Amino acid sequence: RSASPPPTASWSTKTLRPDGSTHLSRGLRRDSSPSPMPRKGSKHSTQPRLSRPPSPTPSKISGRHTSATSATSATSALAKWRKLPHDEPGSWTPPPLEAQLEAIGLEHHENAAEILAEGRTELQLELSEVYPEKHRSSVEMHKLQRILQPLSPLFLPQLPPIPDTWMFDSNEPAQSFKDYVMEQPPAPARAHYKIYLLPLTEPSGHGSYAKTGTLPDLRILQRFIESFFDLPCKVLPYDPLLTGKGIASRSNAHGNDLQYHAKDSLRQLRIRLPLDGFCILGITMADLFDSTQSFVHSSLSVKDRAGIFSFCRLDPAWYRVSCHMDFTAMRVVEGYPTERREGDLETLLRRAHGMISHDLCHFFGMSNCQFYICRMQGSSGLHESDTNQDKVDLCPVCLRKLSWNLACGTHEAAPADLTAWCVQRYRRLLAHADKLGPVLQPYKLWLRSRLAQLDYDVMPAAAAAAATVSVANAATETAGPVDEEVEVDDPVQLTPDDRAKHEAELLRLFARHDDDGDGRMKIKEFCRLISAVDEAFSAISAMKMFEAADINKDGSVDVKEFLSWLLLPDDPGEAENRIIKRLSAESRLVRQPTTENEPNELDFLPKHL
Repeated sequence: RSASPPPTASWSTKTLRPDGSTHLSRGLRRDSSPSPMPRKGSKHSTQPRLSRPPSPTPSKISGRHTSATSATSATSALAKWRKLPHDEPGSWTPPPLEAQLEAIGLEHHENAAEILAEGRTELQLELSEVYPEKHRSSVEMHKLQRILQPLSPLFLPQLPPIPDTWMFDSNEPAQSFKDYVMEQPPAPARAHYKIYLLPLTEPSGHGSYAKTGTLPDLRILQRFIESFFDLPCKVLPYDPLLTGKGIASRSNAHGNDLQYHAKDSLRQLRIRLPLDGFCILGITMADLFDSTQSFVHSSLSVKDRAGIFSFCRLDPAWYRVSCHMDFTAMRVVEGYPTERREGDLETLLRRAHGMISHDLCHFFGMSNCQFYICRMQGSSGLHESDTNQDKVDLCPVCLRKLSWNLACGTHEAAPADLTAWCVQRYRRLLAHADKLGPVLQPYKLWLRSRLAQLDYDVMPAAAAAAATVSVANAATETAGPVDEEVEVDDPVQLTPDDRAKHEAELLRLFARHDDDGDGRMKIKEFCRLISAVDEAFSAISAMKMFEAADINKDGSVDVKEFLSWLLLPDDPGEAENRIIKRLSAESRLVRQPTTENEPNELDFLPKHL
């Protein structure tokens, strides 16, 4: 049967920091072995030195790195949160709002929650002195300040960890923007600024991707990388690196497939990096392993600017194993598919987009994000990445890191205006997602909502709720009357505190019916919740809704699946509309009135909202 791999610690990738130290990333393992030496006589044996952003002096930046302000940093909200115990599994605590704002580099304000709830951009941007001089003007900092406001629901805080998630077992230290600047991460330079993709699996000769074990079209990933980082990306010709000498291999008990040692592959990739390359990524459909894990999806060496990615376990067809009894030999024979089913290639591409963008950010010195639900959030396996990272973009903390890094670079395409660069980046990514159709549908919806908020000052929470009620009413009129009409009162003005309470109603509703408190709702718990909201629904209707809400088909609905099912349905049906109407009536969020001459702000949101 088709299923995601079990949540184990094998979702690992080795990442080395520029100073030679190591840190965990996306379930990364620690490895203190020295980096491989270049091959003698290779024209790439002497690599150009990586560009480093200018290091700010201690007098310019205060924080944990300077002794003069240690008392200030010790009492900050971020420092207090870091001191909370998180050594035991499941003991990690989500950061409070004050710590999140400090991680972005926004000033602390006692009414920060009220300011963000009303969609105001009054929180002042700090640490402007770390930018190159051409970006330090008050006008540009004020525009960038608006981009970095963490407005809900596009930037949601992380929830307390539950078993089989990355934060449940990870003890990786959190990296704020200030920490990132002080670490002096590598940045693109005039001499090395290109990202290279090297296919290690021979591409299909006739251009068909229906066969299992064939790589997807790497030109799609090439365009995505160029849109995401605004750096040139080039696909190199096929290289039979894995079948050469010096690469250890073994059987992985999946038919006649072989696994290849990831660390050995990195040694060979390092010497294949072109002189103008910022990094090189080997892409293969073969399985990978290392000395500590039974398999790995990817392995990186930031110091050597090389990484290798295995797409084989991202393909749903890889898990589709059939068994039959051979009565002649009296043994069970396993069968493996040779053709992909409909939707397999789309799932593979979506997962590849998420993994390659996440891991590429590590080459820029960015650690896993612990402040928001973000593309840079760590993952313990496909069951977590499918519901989190692949559907959103970078949070304000990580977006500021990336934009600052590229602004400090010496390459020709370095951003001239950071705010314009961020907006154009969203537009490039949205255009790329539109070309792929339904492959990146959740990500496309997020980008559209984000651009609507930036271009037209549409408050995401209020606009989404109002649009949901509007579309639900229109769907009811088109489809005819339902079993029970739900009357929704006109929205009323709410205080910021009341609005925050109503926005949290869905989470409280979930928690009230989550009997065992494990963050996952079984089918019985889900049916009781539906019955509590609307007694008119039958058990069969509730079961059908459970199947629609269970996105990853693991037999349970977690918090994020529950919210996605209600707030971001791909095709809301009659039952979903009835539930949404009831919950919207309870929330009573505000919709700002528009006149006939003014454009409707809801026109710029996704149609399903």
